[in-house]
Amino acid sequence: MPHTPGTGFATDEDGTRNPDNDVLRAQDVTVTRGPATILRRLSVGVRADETFAVTGPPGAGKSALVAVLSGVLAPDAGQVWFNSRPLHTLGGRARAELRRTHFGMMDGRARLMPELTVLENVALPLLLEPAARDSAFAAARHWMGRLDVLDQADRRPHGLPVALLRRAAVARALVARPDVVFADEPALGLEGAELDHLMRILVTASRSHGIALVLATDDPKVAVHADRQLELRDGRPAPVRADA
Repeated sequence: MPHTPGTGFATDEDGTRNPDNDVLRAQDVTVTRGPATILRRLSVGVRADETFAVTGPPGAGKSALVAVLSGVLAPDAGQVWFNSRPLHTLGGRARAELRRTHFGMMDGRARLMPELTVLENVALPLLLEPAARDSAFAAARHWMGRLDVLDQADRRPHGLPVALLRRAAVARALVARPDVVFADEPALGLEGAELDHLMRILVTASRSHGIALVLATDDPKVAVHADRQLELRDGRPAPVRADA
């Protein structure tokens, strides 16, 4: 792949440019839903090893941006890159395979499968791979220990406190040691020490393993843990305040 000197971009054979200095990059991304424009020619980059928070009020486009960067949603216009690989040219099946092999996903609902034990839920991303069950469960126990939820390994998710469900969801997102973890409102329903504890563990674990962490949140107590923040308003970066 040829490189364009001085631009910070590599150039594909079709003439399109892709950034080679970010693990994730969106360029001029637009997303519409019916008559509404959710993201408006938005460009943003995420570096490897950093914790990046997308903030803003409900409806600002936070979840849409996370969906585009993770390949869940194909943009209506613009380009999206992961490690210099174009996501915007991939079909849905290829994007799903990329998420399975390179991304960890979690959201505020901490959706664990009710018929599985907590251990099986955490190990699930590895059980989908042709890896040995023993190694999958060993990795799950390791992360559950780090998240202080190992004593719940044999329980079903139903009836567990919200804080424990959130920790199990974090362990599941990290268990395969992905390149990027996408966390949409990861601490929903938590307050005070429980929220702070969860975020510290998530951020520390990501940094120690060189995992980029992308947060979407309207909670400043979550966003404060990020290295960098992007505030959205109506699908665009919010104007910088004069007193900021």
